[in-house]
Amino acid sequence: METSGSTEKLGSKYSLLELIGTGGMAEVYRAKLVGTGGFEKPLVIKKLLSEMAGDKEVVENFIDEARLAALLQHENIACVYDFGEQDGSYFIAMEYLFGKDLHTTLSQAKSARGTIGINQALFIAAQICAGMD
Repeated sequence: METSGSTEKLGSKYSLLELIGTGGMAEVYRAKLVGTGGFEKPLVIKKLLSEMAGDKEVVENFIDEARLAALLQHENIACVYDFGEQDGSYFIAMEYLFGKDLHTTLSQAKSARGTIGINQALFIAAQICAGMD
C-alpha cells in the first residue's frame, strides 16, 4: 500500500480515505474505487490487520468471510465487490451504505434517553431478520 498525499492507495484501483473503525482482526476504511477518465465509486475496504496476516487460521477465516459475504444478496446487507491481496495484506471491497450505523444510533439514544424505544428496537430487529432470511 502506498501513500499519495493524504490518501493511501491499495493496489492500482482503491484509495483509502478515512479509517472508520478497527476490530480484532481488521480495519475498515471509507474508500473509493478510482477508474479511467475520472470515474470514482465510494465504497468500504475491510483490510486484515498486518499483524494478523501471518496467522494462517485468521487468513483462512477472513477468506471464508469474503466468500460467504459475496453469496449474500439483500438490500440490508452490503454487497461485496472484490476480494484481494496486496503485498501480503488481504482486503474485501464492499458497498458503502450511506446513513447512520447501528452503533452510532444506539450510542445517541443512550446519551439522549438511556435506551431506544420499543418501536425503533422492533424495526431494527425486523430489518436484521429480513437480511438474514
